[in-house]
Amino acid sequence: MTTQKKFLGKIRDNPLIALERGRREVMAAIWREYLAEALQVNPKAGSFQLLIERIETTADFPTLYEDWNELDTPQRAARWRKLINVAKEQIELAKDQCLRCGECCELGSPTLMPADMRLFQENILDWTDVYVLRKGEKVSSPRSEEPQTLTEERIKIKEHSGTKNCLFYATNPNRCLIYNHRPQQCRDQLCWAGDEEGDTASRSYLNRKHLFGGHPEIWELIQAHEQRCASDKFKDILRRLDKEQESAQESLFDMLHFDHYLRQMFLQEWEIPPAAIELLLGRPLSELILNFGLKAVMTPEGVFNLEPRR
Repeated sequence: MTTQKKFLGKIRDNPLIALERGRREVMAAIWREYLAEALQVNPKAGSFQLLIERIETTADFPTLYEDWNELDTPQRAARWRKLINVAKEQIELAKDQCLRCGECCELGSPTLMPADMRLFQENILDWTDVYVLRKGEKVSSPRSEEPQTLTEERIKIKEHSGTKNCLFYATNPNRCLIYNHRPQQCRDQLCWAGDEEGDTASRSYLNRKHLFGGHPEIWELIQAHEQRCASDKFKDILRRLDKEQESAQESLFDMLHFDHYLRQMFLQEWEIPPAAIELLLGRPLSELILNFGLKAVMTPEGVFNLEPRR
């Protein structure tokens, strides 16, 4: 006497037959394969899981899974069509929505645009929440393996120390603390269109002149710093150290001291919070020089000495 084997959905060349004859586990496997193909997103991604949850809740997938073994062929067909239609509708809706999965928040903080001036005017953002990347600095990007040299400055929201997480990104549960007032770049994310940053070629970015152009005393000092401590000048002097040691060192020390004491003036005389200095002047030159294998050490007399970086 032979025992009739149950069909377990191993006929994968024709999923319709598998759906007609297979048990709930077969249906669930085909459903997951369909979603992976339709979404074109890493199945381990948070956005993938959130959208599946939304689709399955709307289509009442748990009930379908529970009922599947008792459904006849026409019922299975009708319920499967409903499931697919709901999936298509939700995927289409998601193209114009933020799922609030937090994935882009973990890749880095947003770069601000002119439209984001309102965030400072409405006290959503403070000077201490942002910093400037100056023209000529090298920056990394999730879209490129090679660092890119900036052709114009950028103002970015800070990130949590030791991570790439945006300052306003909180976890457990994942959420944006200023979601209803999030910057323009966050609103323009096109994750489901296959382009996380959208069209960057025609974008304009917020800069320090937008913020401080109407404050002549601050703006003049920012301009003076940029003229004397420009990133390109700084790198050029460092390249010349070996060939023109004496003159290059003199120019380098002039830059380092001007940068250092201007920061001290903002801190001590203007009483600007230390966390805001990175917006006014960018990263200290004594920090940037570490990238070139050197260390600038301030002596008790208030003078910089150069040492090899260990």
